[in-house]
Amino acid sequence: MKKYSLLFLLFASIIGTKAQAQDNLSWGPMGGLSVATFRGGGAGNTTWKTGGTAGLFINYSVNEHFGVGGQVLYTQLGAKNRLADQQIRLNYLQIPILATFYLNDRGHALRPKLFAGPYVGFLLAARNQNGDNINVNRQNWTAADAGVHLGGGFNYRIQNKVWLNFDVRYGLGLVDVAKPIQGSGDVYHSNWGVNLGLSFPLGNYNSRTGRIR
Repeated sequence: MKKYSLLFLLFASIIGTKAQAQDNLSWGPMGGLSVATFRGGGAGNTTWKTGGTAGLFINYSVNEHFGVGGQVLYTQLGAKNRLADQQIRLNYLQIPILATFYLNDRGHALRPKLFAGPYVGFLLAARNQNGDNINVNRQNWTAADAGVHLGGGFNYRIQNKVWLNFDVRYGLGLVDVAKPIQGSGDVYHSNWGVNLGLSFPLGNYNSRTGRIR
């Protein structure tokens, strides 16, 4: 009897390990608040303006404490003029690639995390507070942006393999997004974001075969 009990425990351990391995690839929707402004010599009298963020993400857990992921986000950036009731609303398709460090393992329902990585952004629209186009013939604002995202947050398990994702991030733009016609000085994006998402299992990615099961 003892022999069969040991065999059962060994079999259960193997099954448990495989089940855990199937949870290394996940995806889901996310959205949140973006608070943005300009920095640099050409920023002038600009200050923070609010906008939104929405999109999808995919994450790959390399091991218990480290993962990488990609996101595709619609993000509203720009700035507000502190001296007048005017806004510059620059809307981007952003693609961040983030490396994430988890502070504990998958067995915990609450998993704090830190992350960092580069992003590229493609300008979708440039408008003022009235909705007027302020980039006719692409004369004023560059078509692309790039920078880094730095942040932290937590994942909270709400049911088996379904997680609530929360993060706070800072976006540091590294590209001068204003063309010379805008005036003297460089203009870079700077923004804070607060986001929520839901993570669902997608399958098990085998790095040796390159297949998803």
